[in-house]
Amino acid sequence: MLLSTNQVLKDEIELKIKELADNATINKALILTETDLQCQIYKKLSEIEELNNFSNTDDGFSTNKIHTEISWFSDNNTDRLSIRPDITLLEPRNLRITSRFNGTPLPSKGLHSIDGGIIMELKFDRNLKTISEKNFRGIDKDIKNIEKIHNRFSSNGIGNQIYSYLILFIKSPESSINRGKIRSIQQELNNRGLNDSKCKFIYHFIGVSLKGKKWV
Repeated sequence: MLLSTNQVLKDEIELKIKELADNATINKALILTETDLQCQIYKKLSEIEELNNFSNTDDGFSTNKIHTEISWFSDNNTDRLSIRPDITLLEPRNLRITSRFNGTPLPSKGLHSIDGGIIMELKFDRNLKTISEKNFRGIDKDIKNIEKIHNRFSSNGIGNQIYSYLILFIKSPESSINRGKIRSIQQELNNRGLNDSKCKFIYHFIGVSLKGKKWV
């Protein structure tokens, strides 16, 4: 079964992200940067046996299914690897690291995969009051990149071979302003045809507040 269509696996992934969110709510300094968030999600994904079991690539090299910062082509008409999701889940048997599947040299990213798998774009907002405009613009860029990857797979008739997550952890407490921004993000995904069947939007308010804090 394709990773992208494996609902049992996706349910496990979402459970692990919820576990991380619950932990971050209790231990509010657990995640300080976006790289922290990436590392913590990688750690939680490694707890899923199917993702962390090692098997061979098509050209005989051992690996698990969890990878970071893998570059993607934005469409069929470019040789630029312009999109780089934070985390990519790939099936080893559909992966080569010595040559393309047709025997030609690898692209500059050093691998060739014939299965899109699952991609994750992550954002961590450190603002103590509301989701920052800078991150809001960054999320919009992530959504456009996710759309480009899905459009590329759909144009090749293999739209079912890719699934995406947009994951946002927010340092500030939940508020009416933040809820409005969350609705805007979900609406933008819907407007671009990225509903839950293609891209799941997961967000969590860590809830750090200065209220009642005393400085010494």
